Amino acid sequence: MKKMMMLAMTLFAVVAVSAQNEEGMSSIMPKVGLNLATLAGDKDAKFLPTYVGGFEYEYGMSDQLGLLAGVLYSEQGEKDNVNDLTLRLGYVNVPLMVQYYPVKGLALKAGAQLGFLVSKKAKVDGTKIDIDRLEAFGYPKDFRKFDLAIPMGISYEIANIMLDVRYNLGLIGIFKKNAGYDETYRNSVLQFTLGYRIQFDN
Repeated sequence: MKKMMMLAMTLFAVVAVSAQNEEGMSSIMPKVGLNLATLAGDKDAKFLPTYVGGFEYEYGMSDQLGLLAGVLYSEQGEKDNVNDLTLRLGYVNVPLMVQYYPVKGLALKAGAQLGFLVSKKAKVDGTKIDIDRLEAFGYPKDFRKFDLAIPMGISYEIANIMLDVRYNLGLIGIFKKNAGYDETYRNSVLQFTLGYRIQFDN
């Protein structure tokens, strides 16, 4: 876990430092928004409305190309209709993305995202249960402490206010290797955020 966190912060620092050595504009964007989260691979899953918030840093390589790195707290998970079970997983996500601007204000983006599991909660019929009891509802109780995803999306900016729509596709299973669950259940998150760009010269 500590090694993964150090790797993520190192990657973030590399993007920021390299940006400062190039000509162009830099900006920081505080942002907050809504997640519609579920687990790919669970046929009984339903989207769970949750929240996301944090900030992203962007360096403009040119008028049409930018590099972006961020730190976001994202609540993910799912709603299981069969057991009336709600699973909430809190991640610190570190997206590293390339942004392409076909026209001013409109950006297409894609990249990679590391995620670090920092909290896990479950409720059945609205009552909180211990994570160790998940096995009684057909879930393993052992979660991976990190996640890897591909974020891709589109954003539009007007007057420094940015609306971002993004889909985060999980690449690895959220549970540790366990018979039938090794790569079955993966995070799948549709994300809507509103941010404000604070721009400055390098």
